[in-house]
Amino acid sequence: MTYLRESDIRRTVNRYSQRFSKYGHSQKALGWGQKGRQTLRFEVLADYWSFEGKNVVDLGAGFGDLFPILAPMGLSNYIGIELTPALVEHGNLLYSEDPRFELRHGDISTEQSIPDCDVVLISGLFNFKLLESDNYEFIESVLRRSYLAAKDGVAANFVTDRVDYEEELMFYASPERLLSIGLSMTNRLALRSDYMPFEFSLFLDARNEFDPDIAVFEEFDRHG
Repeated sequence: MTYLRESDIRRTVNRYSQRFSKYGHSQKALGWGQKGRQTLRFEVLADYWSFEGKNVVDLGAGFGDLFPILAPMGLSNYIGIELTPALVEHGNLLYSEDPRFELRHGDISTEQSIPDCDVVLISGLFNFKLLESDNYEFIESVLRRSYLAAKDGVAANFVTDRVDYEEELMFYASPERLLSIGLSMTNRLALRSDYMPFEFSLFLDARNEFDPDIAVFEEFDRHG
């Protein structure tokens, strides 16, 4: 089990608390940069599964801004888990009137923090460079526990290491290494890098049952 060190937790909370104080409820408060790109990231993560009647867990949820993207898709329940208390408090002010919405304060590196659900979505959680913990160990630990908790699967986005400029605070992930980690959990997955030049999303599909006679996953089985 890989836990975040206390120093990395403090750095993360301080960073986003200060950005929230400076920028308020905005993409800049979460370090996302230009307006509109966060929505695109959310739409890509939400494009893989049908969310009708599904229970969704959002790790590193920020304000819970993924919820209004998913809400029209008919989800049954949304639980966001966020490390920074100020973001949790403000997110609940924004969205808690909808009974399907819940935003919790929590450290997602702990074993108890990922509830059973249909789908786990992770946007931006893995983009902050850790100083006292290993980023790849943290990523793999969270993905594995998310995959065990999710009936249908897990989706997460990353900044690629194939960039033309690097910022000191950012973690740049290898798509090949993330594919290897994903393939150690499931033989049904997808990697999308067709929506932004320096980012990618990984989808780990837990619905990997297939007919052994034709070796096709059930949703694609046209046999007979």
